[in-house]
Amino acid sequence: MVLDANPGRVRTIVENTLPRPRDYRSPGLLQLVDRLHDIIAGMEMPDVAEDAAAPWVFEPLPHAGGGQIEGLLEYLDARGGREDVFRIAADTDLEFGQVITTTNAVELLALVETPHRTVVLSSEGSRYIKASPAERKAIFREKLLDLLVFEKVRAAIAEAEKHQVDRDYVLELIALNLPSESFEATFETFVNWARFGDLFSYDENTEVLALSEAVSSPA
Repeated sequence: MVLDANPGRVRTIVENTLPRPRDYRSPGLLQLVDRLHDIIAGMEMPDVAEDAAAPWVFEPLPHAGGGQIEGLLEYLDARGGREDVFRIAADTDLEFGQVITTTNAVELLALVETPHRTVVLSSEGSRYIKASPAERKAIFREKLLDLLVFEKVRAAIAEAEKHQVDRDYVLELIALNLPSESFEATFETFVNWARFGDLFSYDENTEVLALSEAVSSPA
């Protein structure tokens, strides 16, 4: 039985007709495992992104750090630009859910594509890998500003008298537009990505966000 998460509904039931005792190296069992992998990957990494063409939609931010995002890209590059998501989990010894979360984060930034259950470097992902450290930061900033929450905050900073906004502004923006998400966790990811791409700085003491020094102007 394969369940959806949050809420835990039955997604599908796969009947196991293999006779006992079972040989865990048999072709039949391997085919069954392969089928389950396809179902799970299809649930977590659908080939068609919902509302992908709607620029007004706030995108949930998968809870993965910038270092994890870059690490996945470098892993794929070392393996010819593509790998099965279950092989990635096995090779990196990471919990499968975290591999999926990181994959979804990198896909949101358009640096990979996920046909079937394979993670493939996109042309932008290849450009990122080939870039210098400074160029990587610039590409990451470009990708962040393609996401509405980052563009909204950038515009608010540009319009503010002191060219800064406080934490509560971003939390309210997240809570209003992503009510089903944890706004605290989303804010944590927002700050992590913004710092990783040198887009915004964030001062924990004053709880204020401003444009990073790497960004010459708010335009």
